[in-house]
This record gives sequence, structure tokens and C-alpha cells, in this order.
Amino acid sequence: MPSWPNSNETSDDDEYMSEFSSMQMEYFQTPDTVIDPSFSGLVTESDRRCILHRERAGKFVAFEGTDTGRRFVGCATEDGVNCGVLEWVDAPWPVILQRCLTKLWDMYHEENLGRVQDKEAHEIEVEKLKKELDSLSNQYSQLVDDVSKLFDYQDVQKSHDMDYTSQAINELKEKKHQLEEQAKIEIQMEKLKLKKEQRCILQSQADIIQNTRKAMKEIQVERDLLKEEKKKLEHIIAELLKAGHGCKEKLDKIKEVVMEE
Repeated sequence: MPSWPNSNETSDDDEYMSEFSSMQMEYFQTPDTVIDPSFSGLVTESDRRCILHRERAGKFVAFEGTDTGRRFVGCATEDGVNCGVLEWVDAPWPVILQRCLTKLWDMYHEENLGRVQDKEAHEIEVEKLKKELDSLSNQYSQLVDDVSKLFDYQDVQKSHDMDYTSQAINELKEKKHQLEEQAKIEIQMEKLKLKKEQRCILQSQADIIQNTRKAMKEIQVERDLLKEEKKKLEHIIAELLKAGHGCKEKLDKIKEVVMEE
């Protein structure tokens, strides 16, 4: 543990920088923390101060990696450069606990990665739809501009030409509405497709489990039948031996083969 200067002591800049450069770099790597009412706030038991800001140190509980749950005294500065850990209050956890914490954090990061990937895929799809809607909007705006130009031109035309312009506007609106509806339908179809694929996967898994159980049951039935046949054959051989039928040596060999099976 490095030696920290007391606030009442005075030293020149050279001594201060020498002490700062000799510190172990691991103390500058401040871990994430979690709020613990029983160990929080500034250190009042001593006049401990951080090396960079010369401010009173704070009490924290680590919430990162194998140091999760360990208490430490560190720099309380929230803005700018943080001095990091000044002193660990708790000793390092046992190796087996560190392995467990590492496994839990790996599972947490893996789960977060999956969520991030799903979010990114969703954002890409949403962005794609936004671009399509923007394209439709631009087309509509262009069509509206064209229609406005037609209106300006039709102001000097005969009244019966206005019917044609009105019809064109209605057609444009109808086309826009159809395009929007088509986009909505495509989104719904994509969602239904994903749900259908999920149901197919679940059904396939259920079929595999059912077929496996059925095959195991059939094997068990065949095994039971073979055991029954073996018992019958043993009984017949025993009866033949008792009755003195056949060659005793051959029957004994057959019996040995049956017993081996």
C-alpha cells in the first residue's frame, strides 16, 4: 500500500509528483459502484484525502467483476479526472467466489449482448421502414407540388378542366393511402412469419422428444420379449436334461450360450 501524505504536512511539487508517479496503476482503475447505505458518504474517521485533488476521500462498494461487493475508499470527485481507489477495505474474495462472480458477469454481459443485437436488428428494420415512409412522403410532396403547379396553370383555363385536376389529387391521395396500407401489411406479414417459424421450431422439438420416448418404449418392449423367450428356452433345456433327451453335452453348451446372452 503506498504511503499517503497527511493534509497537515507540506511538501514541494517535486516530492508530490514523485509520490504520484510511484503509485500502483491499479489504484487508478475505479470500478463501478453500487449504493450501500451502511458504507457511503465521505470518510470522517480520518483525514484521508485523494492524491490529485487533495479532497476528502469517499466510501464506496464495488459492483464490477471479481471485486463485486468489496468496500473501498476512493476519490469522491465526480467531474474531471478521478484518482481511483485509495485503499481496499475488504481483502480479495476467495478464488472460488471470484470464479463464480466472473461466471455471473459473463452471463450478464452475454444476455446484454443478445438484447443489444436484437435492438440493433429492430432499429435497422425501423430505419428501413422510416426510409420507405420518407420516400413515400417525398413522392407525395413532389406530387403535391406538381398538383399545385397544375392549379396555378388551371386558374387561367376553363372551368371544366378543374374536374380533371381534382380527380388527379384524389388519385394521388388514394395511391399514397394504398402505399401506406401496403407497408403496414408487409410489417404484419413479417411478424406473422416470425411467429410461425417459432411455432414450427417448438413443434419440431416436441416431435423429436415424443419420437425418442416412443423408440425407447419399443426397445424396452422388445427387451422384455427377449427376456421371456430366454426364460422359456432355459426352461425347455432344463426339462430336456431332466428327461434325459438329447445329448447332454450339446444341451449344456446351448445352456451356456443362453446364460451368456
